[in-house]
Amino acid sequence: MIITSEMWKQKVPKKMIPTRLDSALNLYTNVHYKNEKGIIVYNTNPKTWNCLYSFYELNHKFTVDNCNFNIENPTYGELIEEYKSIYQKVYEQEKGYTKESRINTLIDEFKKTFNLDNVNISDELEPIFELKYSKSKNVWTLYYFENYVANKVDNLHDLLNQSLYEQKILPLDSSINEIDGVDLTSNIPYLLSIESNIEKLDNNLIECGD
Repeated sequence: MIITSEMWKQKVPKKMIPTRLDSALNLYTNVHYKNEKGIIVYNTNPKTWNCLYSFYELNHKFTVDNCNFNIENPTYGELIEEYKSIYQKVYEQEKGYTKESRINTLIDEFKKTFNLDNVNISDELEPIFELKYSKSKNVWTLYYFENYVANKVDNLHDLLNQSLYEQKILPLDSSINEIDGVDLTSNIPYLLSIESNIEKLDNNLIECGD
């Protein structure tokens, strides 16, 4: 469940108060290639299309298990604010993963994954918080998705023709929820429903000739 701005003042049902925190960094590339225009999405597993880069997530992601929130009967907004406080203290201050270091690592891992020469991140898109229940762990997890958009990929043609993962170009249309019968991860349609994100993606369109 995506936590929208309209939900911030609503109380979280007690049974849904999370005990685990998780995070992910997304790098979006909006491209124009062979009469197609949109963001590149990858099918890194047989269940969903997404923009996550698993190598970065495995080695550098922020997670906290057995988290106890200090506020009783919190609103969704209070959950998010406490998440931000824990993230800043544990991840940024204690472990040194500042925004600059996170961006640099994301770029490095993206380049390494797809064997690219130079990638530049120009803008940050709106962050997304999502509350999910894990059947395997029997816990509710609060996820933080940090979203960036690239404005330069030197060898874009190589990226568009990579063979590591199946990929598609997804139009900037929030009504699209699946491709070829496979679901998009839920944060992508929501991200594309925010006007400021569309403006930034359009402003950073990368052209690639045939």
